[in-house]
Amino acid sequence: MKVYIIKKLFLIFYYLVASNLPSSFFPLGRLFNSIRVFTLKKIIPIGSNNKIQPHVYIGSGNNISIGSFCQINENCRLIDVHIGNYVMIAPNVQLIGGFTHKHDRLDIPMVLQGEIYKGEIIIEDDVWIGINAIILPNVRIGKGAIIAAGSVVTKNVESYSIVGGNPAKLIRFRKNFGV
Repeated sequence: MKVYIIKKLFLIFYYLVASNLPSSFFPLGRLFNSIRVFTLKKIIPIGSNNKIQPHVYIGSGNNISIGSFCQINENCRLIDVHIGNYVMIAPNVQLIGGFTHKHDRLDIPMVLQGEIYKGEIIIEDDVWIGINAIILPNVRIGKGAIIAAGSVVTKNVESYSIVGGNPAKLIRFRKNFGV
């Protein structure tokens, strides 16, 4: 019970103070980032050497984890998601795992039909997610994948692929130019 209360107090501090501190690009930005990451570590499992920018929404912090060496930019929404290592997430990305609205019945308004759990989002290592992308529940983003800006991802993404569009489709696979 005590751990639960402490977690909730840090959650309140995160939303009232830490999430609203200036970007890590401002003067004293490293300090602001350190405060955000320290606070998040009290709420969710999070690795080391991360850059978390202002206004990253984590709901109540349940079923969310972030690996190491990740960059999560402004105004991102994380719900029911597990993020690997070396992941870059651009501003305004929506990672919306978990529940969605039921809509099967026509005799009952959708708002009264309740919710259904669709599954979590898994983002493997070394992924880049472009600005304004949306990733929906029960999706796995494979290692080394790139999600183009503005994409809506509704299905699993293969490792080392580049996808884009609405719904996101394969554009091409990344090539190994350096070896």
